[in-house]
Amino acid sequence: MKKSIKKNCLLMGLKTSLMMSTLMSTNTSASGVNGSGIPGSEEMLELEAKWKPLNHSAAKQRGRERFNDNKYGMFIHWGLYSQCGGVWKGEKMEEGPGTGPRVAEWIMRRKEIPREEYAKLAKTFNPVNFDADEWVAIAKAAGMKYMVITSKHHDGFALFDSKVSDFNVVKATPFKRDIIRELEEACRKGGLAFGVYYSHALDWRDGGDSGMKDYAYHEKPQKKLFVNHFDPSPVKFDDYIANKSLPQVRELVNNYDLKEIWLDTPIYIPPSYSFEFYKTIYAANPETLVSQRIGNGFGDIGTPGDNVIPDEASENTWEGIATTNNSWGYKSYDKDWKSPKETLYWLVENVSKGGNFLLNVGPDGSGTIPAKSVENLKAVGQWLKINGEAIYGTKPWIKNHEGPSDLKMKGTHHRSKEKFDFVFSENDFWFTKKDEKVYVIAMTKPQNNVAFIKSLEAIDIKAIRLLGQDDEVKWTQKNGALEVRLPKFKTAGIGYALEISL
Repeated sequence: MKKSIKKNCLLMGLKTSLMMSTLMSTNTSASGVNGSGIPGSEEMLELEAKWKPLNHSAAKQRGRERFNDNKYGMFIHWGLYSQCGGVWKGEKMEEGPGTGPRVAEWIMRRKEIPREEYAKLAKTFNPVNFDADEWVAIAKAAGMKYMVITSKHHDGFALFDSKVSDFNVVKATPFKRDIIRELEEACRKGGLAFGVYYSHALDWRDGGDSGMKDYAYHEKPQKKLFVNHFDPSPVKFDDYIANKSLPQVRELVNNYDLKEIWLDTPIYIPPSYSFEFYKTIYAANPETLVSQRIGNGFGDIGTPGDNVIPDEASENTWEGIATTNNSWGYKSYDKDWKSPKETLYWLVENVSKGGNFLLNVGPDGSGTIPAKSVENLKAVGQWLKINGEAIYGTKPWIKNHEGPSDLKMKGTHHRSKEKFDFVFSENDFWFTKKDEKVYVIAMTKPQNNVAFIKSLEAIDIKAIRLLGQDDEVKWTQKNGALEVRLPKFKTAGIGYALEISL
């Protein structure tokens, strides 16, 4: 077989294999329960028939294309809990009794803080160091193209001016500034796409229990650790959806320019509610993409899970999410920061498999993003200044990686348990593609400036370029590999990337 024919077959084979992949199907969920809808039921079939034309519309496709081109974004978990730093009355999240995750934004649930006692945190929330333009500048220096912030987390407190509930930053705090508005405007000025997270089904203050009390009708209720049973609101789930959650989402999509809205913890939300949220968002802006955690499969963006990297590639629209340390909200004593090389690994792994990467920072109660996370993010940003062509606007190639490293990222606890060293061989390569180009990314520079890339031995190649340098690159294809003789590197930093013109 001629090399050009083999190249075309390989590229066609990739498209077929990815179309068959079910990795990022519409059933991807956060917590294992993705809504109370019964697959194949009359209700689900009727709603799916209404949802599909919206999900497949030309407007949604424009939103997907923009999203997929951006590739790398900043996630921000920030709220009343940020003042605590993971400590309540002198006790850390890991200390004493408690139910639920030990991440800092869960302090209300884990420490079982009564609703009105927790609400007192609003009286002291005055983040005088918050500067929206500074946050956007940090994201841009990190090479990020979009930003998503928690407009309301599970504690029920909103970071925007809401007419629906006074439990928000403008009406309940001395700060009295609309944080979402300021970040929206700063992102517009800075050229970043802007989106928000909104906990639509779970709300420990106002009765959002993700439908667990009323709608777990096809199996025994699960995930009870999510619910506020220590000081529950008398509000029924239906009333919470009708009177707070859906109206606040309507405020967000009608009043702010959102490219993405990240809903969360659907668990047993009925499918009619999931679809109602989707319709509401679509009516405001059909290009706004919705996370799969809307529930019941009615979303646009899949996710493999918190701090998880999928095993397989997929060309479906999806987004890997991870933390810069081990908590989403600010935890004062968590110093386990992802190094620049580890951060770059997460980015490259997700992108080479066809996804975006949304990396979280947790500012403290004053509005300051921790200095170490900023330092590490900017180091990756320097790499992207040179090698960004291998990341932005790319798609997965016929394989995402070759080489001896075989790391599996299955969540925060898995990472901390395994204690990965993120030391890679000079024979580890990751691949992306764009038009008629394949990009090869290496995390380690070869000692003798010669790279041997097995996956490119049988491909017709027109030219090879070392990103960031104009020096001539010499290469041959022999002995089962593409042998690339690299010029002397003019810059320090992590690894390098090659552009292969086909």
